Amino acid sequence: MNRLSRRLLSVPLLLSLALAGCGDSQGTTLRSAFLGELGEKTILPTYRDFDTRTGTLATALVELERTPTEATLATAQAAWRSVREPWGIQEALHIGPSEELHTGAAVDQVPSTSGIDTLLAGTTPLTEQNVAELGANRKGMMAMEYVLFDSQAGNTAVLTRLTEGDAGARRRAYLRALGAVLHTNAVEVHVAWEPDQGNYVAQLASAGTSGGKYATQKEAVDEIVNRLIGSVEVAELKLSKPLGFETGGTVRPEEEEARRSDNSLADLTHALVGMERLWTGPEGNGGLARVVAATNKNLDTTVRGELAAVRSALEAIPPPLRTALLQNRESVEATRAALSNLRATLASEVVANLGVTLKFNDNDGD
Repeated sequence: MNRLSRRLLSVPLLLSLALAGCGDSQGTTLRSAFLGELGEKTILPTYRDFDTRTGTLATALVELERTPTEATLATAQAAWRSVREPWGIQEALHIGPSEELHTGAAVDQVPSTSGIDTLLAGTTPLTEQNVAELGANRKGMMAMEYVLFDSQAGNTAVLTRLTEGDAGARRRAYLRALGAVLHTNAVEVHVAWEPDQGNYVAQLASAGTSGGKYATQKEAVDEIVNRLIGSVEVAELKLSKPLGFETGGTVRPEEEEARRSDNSLADLTHALVGMERLWTGPEGNGGLARVVAATNKNLDTTVRGELAAVRSALEAIPPPLRTALLQNRESVEATRAALSNLRATLASEVVANLGVTLKFNDNDGD
């Protein structure tokens, strides 16, 4: 359990959660509707989109390998940014197959830049199979970002590194293999959800029936709510770390996750979209909110307001985040505070309302 979780979970709160977990005041009909809607209309479309966009990115990286130009580099960078959208949205929906397949570790790990540099300086063939077998910190989207972007020196420097002799050819081969592996990962998790294939949509919708993945609806709702809380905490930590909240208050720009691409604020916005969709449903009138509002409309109103506050604060940060950390720190701190408020409400009032068993998260923001 990390320090944020320890601060959140006071003894009185733990007692209230224990009491809340003893009974489930919600009827099964609303929960069934929520679980079915979540799988079919929110999670499945997100993974379909992720699959499609990773395919486009893989193709763009093949073209970049063949013909490294300003145009093919820009196309690959745009495709990379595009993939970040559905991936960010699924942060709040990261249950079931994505957990079982360890998709997060495979595609979105903080990279070992020294490890990547050593790999690129070596002679091991950078085939798709070889790259797939690498440790998580030398593959995935953030490893790709390390080679594709340079927010300081710009695209001229990136293109130079991609075209300088054998070293450049090796970098391009690495990118092409990374794209192919990423697309394979995306297909795997997508297929696991498709009704005519892995059909995890049905597993979620039928929670509480005999022989299913979830013995009770409570198990499914517990997993979903815990994941939602975890996703808020991850977003909060992605600001806490570069703000220096855990290191005495000194700003640490090197702790910003997507600093080479300046995509950090977009990533946070996509994550927020996932939180919103889980809470209100894809059309704004369903989701977990409908279940909560059945017994506590005020709580639904509170959560909606706190989600809106996060969005407002996030939109007020002047991009890119790396300069806002130094020149507009108060806007970054305001967003972090809004996320903290949302997390506290979810982990106390929403958990109590739904009778959820709160689990301890070890999220580190990666």
